[in-house]
Amino acid sequence: MTYLDASLVRYAKFKIEPHSPLIGATVHGVDLSDVSEEALRADLRKALAEFQVLFFRKQTLTPEQHVAIARVFGDPEKAKAFFPRLNGYNAVEIIETAPNVPRYGVDQWHSDISFYHNPPTGTVLYSRKIPQLGADTVWASATRAYELLPEGLKTWLETLEAVHSFEHSGWPAYFDQIENGRDLYDKARSEYLPVVHPVVRTHPVTGKKILYVNPNFTDRVKGLSRQESDGLLTLLFGLFEKPEVQVRLRWELDTVVIWDNRATVHYAVNDYVGERLLHRVTFGEDKAF
Repeated sequence: MTYLDASLVRYAKFKIEPHSPLIGATVHGVDLSDVSEEALRADLRKALAEFQVLFFRKQTLTPEQHVAIARVFGDPEKAKAFFPRLNGYNAVEIIETAPNVPRYGVDQWHSDISFYHNPPTGTVLYSRKIPQLGADTVWASATRAYELLPEGLKTWLETLEAVHSFEHSGWPAYFDQIENGRDLYDKARSEYLPVVHPVVRTHPVTGKKILYVNPNFTDRVKGLSRQESDGLLTLLFGLFEKPEVQVRLRWELDTVVIWDNRATVHYAVNDYVGERLLHRVTFGEDKAF
């Protein structure tokens, strides 16, 4: 039996279509508007651990149902960024590209909100409006990126820690675009001081090692000079660029994507003209690692 054949029969509640042996799968035969059945919930958790990113087409969700999906995997109130929230639903963030709407660029590899001490463990993203062309999202497996490293470098990296900060990202430029942005930025700086995470972490579900750095939020490696740190991080970030570790999604209306925020990084391709609207719910645990 091939890997693909095994994947197709491994799940009782739906069919899986893997995109590669390493990362990403489309899930067929699931209506995410009702995820109350425990057997379905267990299969979804198992599939996310195995494939790291799951794609679902032609889904129609209310905000309550969107949040309920996140609850299959964790607590939807654990960690949020600075995006506006859907009216009446504090767990649902609005990511929008439209005239007169401040735009935050996510066209850089990142793991969501890694500048938190306890970052979210995953994300459920739901497309409400998409441009006619472009605006794909790409995910890279941080487990596979780690596996590509030479053994000696792996050993050294496991002794290192890195500093993550929202100030290293596009958030300061976003605050410049919004009303009272300076005050909000100063408030965020006082609340979200830089945090330190190990460069290599172990996934608590799969037991696999993860390369836990990303260009958007990782500022430097502790104990190295700036020149040494920049050189090392450039090498590590380059691993995410390898097509062998990636999966790419072309969005359609009413697509839902669920991904493991510990085991992946992602990149929103900024090649489109027109409006885009996504609703996002992140989920977490009391302790991500």
